[in-house]
Amino acid sequence: MVMNRILKKAASMLLAGACLFTLHAPGASAAEQPQPEWTQYSLIAHAMGGIDGVDYTNSLEAFKENYAKGQRVFEADFSLTEDGQLAARHDWLPYLAAKFQQDIPEEKLDAPLTMAEFKSYPILRKYTPLSMEDVAYLLKLYPDVYLVTDTKETDPKIVQQQFTLIRDAVNKVDPKIVDRIVPELYSPSMIAQVRSIIPFPNYIYSLYLSELEPEEITEYVKTHGIRVVAMPTERATPEFIAALKEAGAVAYVHSLNEPNEVKDYLDMGVNGVYTDFLTYSDIGLAPAPTASSEPGEVRQASYTATAAAAASAAQEPLEEEEAVDGNVLDTFIEMISEIFVPVESSDLQP
Repeated sequence: MVMNRILKKAASMLLAGACLFTLHAPGASAAEQPQPEWTQYSLIAHAMGGIDGVDYTNSLEAFKENYAKGQRVFEADFSLTEDGQLAARHDWLPYLAAKFQQDIPEEKLDAPLTMAEFKSYPILRKYTPLSMEDVAYLLKLYPDVYLVTDTKETDPKIVQQQFTLIRDAVNKVDPKIVDRIVPELYSPSMIAQVRSIIPFPNYIYSLYLSELEPEEITEYVKTHGIRVVAMPTERATPEFIAALKEAGAVAYVHSLNEPNEVKDYLDMGVNGVYTDFLTYSDIGLAPAPTASSEPGEVRQASYTATAAAAASAAQEPLEEEEAVDGNVLDTFIEMISEIFVPVESSDLQP
């Protein structure tokens, strides 16, 4: 009888394991899988969110300011530096240096900087540029934050280099943070390639570089277990959003900064939006769920779609156990400052 109980117990465990494998296997349809925990959040702070009316900074200060406003999912742009590292930078074109008031020598414009050079130019002369490793430390310090990566490249060689660097940064800082990194991937082939480099539990099928038709995308989502799709607003239609939902995926659109437009897309059925400047109170939603005491764990919290509730909640300070340790944050900022060494113009010659 004891043996029978043991066998029954083992059979039950094997059955449960088989069910779990089926649920999370890459080939399982999205409709059979639960939605990722991070999709509780309706807002994604684009390029770390805007600061002082400026977008695309991808800076430490933008992250801190928008975290304080209730954002918990942050998108960051990443570009390769001249010396093969990964910088939180949208691109290396001259317009961005002008926008950020960075006096980069003309011969260095329109080409990647080295990481040391990149770090030597404060954004708008006061905001701190970040490397991928810096962002990984932020994820470690803020256990309720998710990072969406926008690496922009589809060339397999560049993709391999970028995601190997992301993997190395994660392994160096804390392997657990991989559960809170959500890469934007731009094609079926890229999804397969990145899965072979890092088995991310979460990712977004991003359509802004895709020429596939909605029917093709929906079929791929259905047959490959895709659970989140992001797209420019012009690709979002009620029919497409409904078809994705039927296939088991939720949709995010980018980028919106007008509350009424956000409401229109939420009414259409999208799960959320990328934004530079909007907060939860701006769109009449309660602030996002707060952090638990353990990394990667997020308490469930329902949204209250009233501006009054949002405003009330926004005035409440974080509970003591949820607040980020100021000393730890100061230490991090000091660490950033130590590597933020000005480079003389003469040193920037090729």
